[in-house]
Amino acid sequence: MILRRIYDTTLAQAAYLVGCPSTREAILIDPACDIDRYLASAEAEGLRITAVAETHVHADFVSGVPAFAAHHPVTAYLSAEGPAQEWVARATLAPGARIALLHAGDLVRVGTLEFRARHTPGHTRESLCYELTRPGSSTRLLFSGDFLFAGDVGRPDLGAFATEGLSLAEAVDKLRASLVSIEDLPSDTHVLPGHGAGSECGKAICNIPSTTIGIERVINRALKAQVEGGDFKDAVLAGATEPPPYFARVKRLNEAGARGFDAMPAVRALTAAEFGEFCQKPEYTVIDTRAWNDYLDTRLPYSISAPFERSFGPTVANYLEEDDRIVLIADPAKVTDITRVLLRVGVAPESIVGFVEPRAVSTLAVGSFATIGVDDISPVRAQELVEQGDVTVLDVRTCSEFAAGHLPNAQHIPYTHLRARLAEVAQGRPVLCYCRSGNRSARAAAFLARSGFEAFNMRGGFWPYAGRGYRVER
Repeated sequence: MILRRIYDTTLAQAAYLVGCPSTREAILIDPACDIDRYLASAEAEGLRITAVAETHVHADFVSGVPAFAAHHPVTAYLSAEGPAQEWVARATLAPGARIALLHAGDLVRVGTLEFRARHTPGHTRESLCYELTRPGSSTRLLFSGDFLFAGDVGRPDLGAFATEGLSLAEAVDKLRASLVSIEDLPSDTHVLPGHGAGSECGKAICNIPSTTIGIERVINRALKAQVEGGDFKDAVLAGATEPPPYFARVKRLNEAGARGFDAMPAVRALTAAEFGEFCQKPEYTVIDTRAWNDYLDTRLPYSISAPFERSFGPTVANYLEEDDRIVLIADPAKVTDITRVLLRVGVAPESIVGFVEPRAVSTLAVGSFATIGVDDISPVRAQELVEQGDVTVLDVRTCSEFAAGHLPNAQHIPYTHLRARLAEVAQGRPVLCYCRSGNRSARAAAFLARSGFEAFNMRGGFWPYAGRGYRVER
């Protein structure tokens, strides 16, 4: 067997290429929409992708299964254990391509490899795992999707995002039953999950690429609560943040059959004059991928500060409106990778108007742009503002961070939820944003400025403030 894990660090998402060494046929499990990279990986291994499979309808990234079915002679395996996906009935398939709907216990054969579908609802109604028994070996592999992670399980509260989703109570009950259903698996079964640490599809996924059933029986709080007794609901829900707002949008795209990309769309380089025109119009959103200090040096209206780093995709996806037209400030060498991430979180390629190099922005006459400010301020200055009572204090950390301690009278809105809950922020007064280190609050402050607020970002975050002995609340 040939096995390759193809990992997207920006979304902490794993797809798996599994090949038969005899026939050189391969199956690809849980691909994202930019499918050229999987084709390149298969070619490098001397494999031909003849099958693609989904474990469930994803909410955090746009699926690549429709793209494979539209452009390549593959069998696309989807779950039949939930409501039918809208796109299946009207899919335009490539010659030789077909769609197969799987029920629990159905077999998938790729060359000499044989996978058995296991129905494991809870995270979603239709969730499947793919169990592989290797010829000549007692060792099993479980491609677990978002059902079982290293140290965690898929969040049952996300099931409500589906068109015919689960209620929370139903999702918790089904997740418990799904964990019972894998008691027959040997302890040495290797578990290959759909996400790693950092994904919002779990609460606290371990930072390891794979695990085993035996390890999970020891460390996984939800699995232990199911086996040993205890508060199972608390084990799977306590400490979970609110679902990222963009998940609902991506879920709808995947149910409807979102577009995939056999080749990456080109993004046009803009002239300085074009950029100067676009960045002053509210119908265009400038995504500024430069470092925060560079953003402060050339503050543009209608811009979002989103440095191209690990959190880029969710940050942008949660701050964009569906009909936004996007202009990028980006290093030309990174534009393709930035575009890939935007497509994965549901941005349509035609929405990306073009890009301009950072050096072109730095040469613009800043005074020619009417803009509202975002200022980095020290914890000392922040304390002065808090004592004066002249600002709205906004904590943009997670629920658990907020509960552990926060500034006096702070309003709590996690930074990825700020666009969806913007109406809750009081108008007519400055807003002081803070987080743990100053990074998330920088993005939040930039978004508030774009939305018409006077915003401050507390440099260094909560701990330098608390470390000075200033009063905090719990």
